[in-house]
Amino acid sequence: MHRQPKIHYEKSLSARELRGLAHPLRFRILELLREGPATASMLGRDLGESSGATSYHLRVLARMGMVEEVPDRGTRRERWWKRPADRQVVLIASARADDAEYEAAGARMHEMFIRRDEDALDRWIEVRPHLPVDLREAAFIGNNTVYATEEELQALTREVITAFDRLRRPPKDRPPDAVRVHLTFRSLPQELPPSE
Repeated sequence: MHRQPKIHYEKSLSARELRGLAHPLRFRILELLREGPATASMLGRDLGESSGATSYHLRVLARMGMVEEVPDRGTRRERWWKRPADRQVVLIASARADDAEYEAAGARMHEMFIRRDEDALDRWIEVRPHLPVDLREAAFIGNNTVYATEEELQALTREVITAFDRLRRPPKDRPPDAVRVHLTFRSLPQELPPSE
């Protein structure tokens, strides 16, 4: 039987780079640039931040190779930024037991994701009473306990990421009634595997 490759953080990321990405504003900038090129001012407006703050974080991301300037676009005062076409980062809970620094950086990333989930839940509670009934009913909060092997969890993670990616579209490809939705997925083993 052919085994699919395991899903891990992009191998080229160092612990320092991973720590750099574990910053909520930098991560949101990367998410927004997935929709298309933007300037620091445009990102600042979308994120409710100053263009100085977004400009600083864009430079940090550029040093990490996560963003790059758009050639032949913009001015000396206003630069355009994009995500490199050949740099696809999949940030999945993945451990490197042989690298304590990397493990610590991964823990920071997990903390950031958990904070994002908490913020999204708070926002959901705030807007829920004002949403149309059909949109409220389309939302889902739930969990369950299952029993799965490592291979089954890997396959599930691939399926979920593929489903998420289908809905991550640039503005021009979104249906006119599409709204911003926070999707989260966790598969958290609760016990040690049986000894062989």
